[in-house]
Amino acid sequence: MAESLGERPRSMGSGPIKTQVSAGAQQRQGEAFYMSELLSYSLDRLRKEPEVLKAEKDQLERNLQTTAVSQYTAFLDAASCLTSISDELSAVCENLDALLQATPELASACEAFSSNSAAVQEQYANNKQLAGSQSTLMELLEVPQLMDTCVRNGVYDEALDLQSFISRVGLLHPEVPIVKLLLQQVAEVGHSMLQQLLSRLRTNIQLPECLRVMGYLRRIGAFSEAELRLQFLQCRDEWIASLVADLDDADSYEFVKHLTDVHRLHLFDAVMQYRAIFFDTTPTGAAGVVGRDGAGGALPNLHETSMLYTWVQHRISLYLEQLRKHLPNITEGGNLASVIEHCMYCGSSLSRVGLDFQALLLPLFEACGLQLFAAHLSAAVDGFNSRLASHKWVPLPAPVLARNRADKQQQQQQAAGEGAAGQADEGAEGDAGQPSASDAAAPEDDTGPSYIIMEHMPLAVYVNGVLTALNELRHCAMLSISKPLAGLLQTALEHAAGSLVHYRHTHALNSTELPLFRAATRCMLDVVLPYLVSAFSRVLTASAGKVDSSASAGLLRQLMNEM
Repeated sequence: MAESLGERPRSMGSGPIKTQVSAGAQQRQGEAFYMSELLSYSLDRLRKEPEVLKAEKDQLERNLQTTAVSQYTAFLDAASCLTSISDELSAVCENLDALLQATPELASACEAFSSNSAAVQEQYANNKQLAGSQSTLMELLEVPQLMDTCVRNGVYDEALDLQSFISRVGLLHPEVPIVKLLLQQVAEVGHSMLQQLLSRLRTNIQLPECLRVMGYLRRIGAFSEAELRLQFLQCRDEWIASLVADLDDADSYEFVKHLTDVHRLHLFDAVMQYRAIFFDTTPTGAAGVVGRDGAGGALPNLHETSMLYTWVQHRISLYLEQLRKHLPNITEGGNLASVIEHCMYCGSSLSRVGLDFQALLLPLFEACGLQLFAAHLSAAVDGFNSRLASHKWVPLPAPVLARNRADKQQQQQQAAGEGAAGQADEGAEGDAGQPSASDAAAPEDDTGPSYIIMEHMPLAVYVNGVLTALNELRHCAMLSISKPLAGLLQTALEHAAGSLVHYRHTHALNSTELPLFRAATRCMLDVVLPYLVSAFSRVLTASAGKVDSSASAGLLRQLMNEM
């Protein structure tokens, strides 16, 4: 029993060493157990308990000393380990404090990572979806380039279909950035297509192609109906204006003819194209009145329907302005007559579409004809004055043709005359040696001038100049200006007669020169004036304008009386 009691304290003494983690609880439990054992001991055992305890203590001390001596290195290591643990525990505490301070930042970083991871996950999902729809997206992204290729090659139907498709996509997905970019690019290509279509209208386009172009413009929808009409007329006007600008205006005759051809062809085409494209309720009969409504048929929109006639009036006014500028430069009657015929044909051709402007041409050609005749008459008067001032009054032989004509007349009179007619023929032969001005003035035919005029060079120059003027007038003689033309010729005759009077008063003529001057004046009075009046009446046969040469004849008679 003593051994058992001795063993128990050892077991109890070694128990706390082994279980130092829960030392407090085990100590209390051991104390309670030891007290219960003490209570079960006998009195003798209790008396020996102090000795036992002392012996056990001594044993433990010896064991402790032995162990300490034998295991001193363990104590040293334990002390060193304790020191290291203490230091490390201090560092751990410091790190724990730093960890506690960094914990909010870590929490916010975790939250940011969580949100970023959500965005990354969403982006990943989008990229995955994008990869799955790559072919469709590539087709969408190629639409602007494909549309531009169609526009460049003139395939406008496919280009408009692509534009309509992108417009529907834009309505379905208005907030998608790539769709907005596609809409912007397609709009740019559509603008270039619109400009290309309008430039087609500025070329020599025919009606079928013109209808197609206008159909494309209507599909684009960039213009209202009134704006579409205006754009069409502006483009056609620019085309005609470019043709007019390309004409060479160095030669007015050729310029006017080509200008007339441009308006006759292209203005007619433009009007026909306009009427084929735009349907108005204006009656056909009312089309000839520019700027007015027809008697019947109500107009839905007066502004739209009057655009054509306003534009035509503008084009005709520009054409007439060019005529006013270049007609005065045409100085030949044949060319002027050709221009008149050309312009009148243009007016009659355009009358098929209600644009007969021939009445507007008459004042221009009348003024040009008057100017042409006046210029040649002025040149004739100037030539007469110049020749008269430098003329030498010496006798000239009778022209050979005049002598031959007189011989033929004598032979005809001798062969036909009998009796009293024969005596008259002899009297005529007696006078043939010295023919008078009136006898020599009898022409061989009704159109040529008398050869006696050739004996007076100033008069011959004057007659040639006036005949040149009449020959130029002959091609473009208009009855409407017969009176002004007669007035111009009458003025020219008066100037010539006045020049003779002025010459007589300013030059001293001797006895040899005076008869020659008197003969020239007589020739002017009896031959030149009647011949020029009759020549004017041949040019304007049915005219009401007659040349009044009484004033010129009066001046010449007065001059004859003075001599």
